[in-house]
Amino acid sequence: MRSLSNFPKTIKTPRLALRVIAPTPENAEQIFNLVEQNREYLEAWQGHIEYLRTVDDVLQNLGFRHNQIEKNEGILFGIYKNKNFIGRIRFFDVKDNSCELGAWLIESETGNGFMTEALSALETELFKFGFDKIILDIDDGNTKSESVARRNGYKFEKRLPMASWAKCVGKCDSLIYVKKKTSI
Repeated sequence: MRSLSNFPKTIKTPRLALRVIAPTPENAEQIFNLVEQNREYLEAWQGHIEYLRTVDDVLQNLGFRHNQIEKNEGILFGIYKNKNFIGRIRFFDVKDNSCELGAWLIESETGNGFMTEALSALETELFKFGFDKIILDIDDGNTKSESVARRNGYKFEKRLPMASWAKCVGKCDSLIYVKKKTSI
């Protein structure tokens, strides 16, 4: 298996930079402040946000995610616009040549195509690195995420009944979207 420590640590697009987020107190404070400003918006679909209640919680989360690189389990990237953190995107659940992606943006940066751009850039690098399949597990009702998946060429594969939970809708179906290297 490939070592994720060899995966690019920075990915640039015309408007964004995706950078591995180092587990530093400065990064944790910056992320915590944005989460606090966007808590209600983010918690609607991002269940893990409710566990980020302090700067130390964020720092511990960043440390956990950073350790996943050496374990070949995934990588967390910050999404930066003009050097400002506006969200995050990560791949995880690495199995053979497939992985799952998850992401969020702060509310003020949605609707500008940034997530579509970030997703496209990360998937390009994943396919170049040797992954054959990328999975998006989207809560039923999260129409913004479904739109991003379709814009990026992901195909709906299956519905998992009552397999997820989102604060804004409660128990819900998971919608599995997939993109394969051969489909690009």
